[in-house]
Amino acid sequence: MKNILIVIAIVALLAFVGKKLYQISLPDYPDDQADLILYWGKGCPHCENVKKYVRDNNLDSKLKIAYREVYYDNGNQTKLEETVNLCPEVDVSQGIGVPLSFDPKEKKCILGDEPVINWLKNKTGNIN
Repeated sequence: MKNILIVIAIVALLAFVGKKLYQISLPDYPDDQADLILYWGKGCPHCENVKKYVRDNNLDSKLKIAYREVYYDNGNQTKLEETVNLCPEVDVSQGIGVPLSFDPKEKKCILGDEPVINWLKNKTGNIN
């Protein structure tokens, strides 16, 4: 019985440590200092496309991107709703989706992975 408890404890510890090792830490900036605010959701494949593009092209070193997870953070959900109200170009009749980015300097919303990636390409001169 004691051996089983030790094995369970070791497996739990390894799972916890492994999870921490593979989590990618996202830089964070206050909204008023960000070049772009990216609203995203855990498990959203389109959001992952944007984050992968940022990582693969090292864009966090070129732009101050504020990452706001909205599926599990009610405060960020509220910020997303407030942000969308600033963007008449976004049709919210079907709801608000992610990824949605906000350019605070231009007061413009960008909705969807391809439009956000294109915005990033144009902003950083990373046009292929």
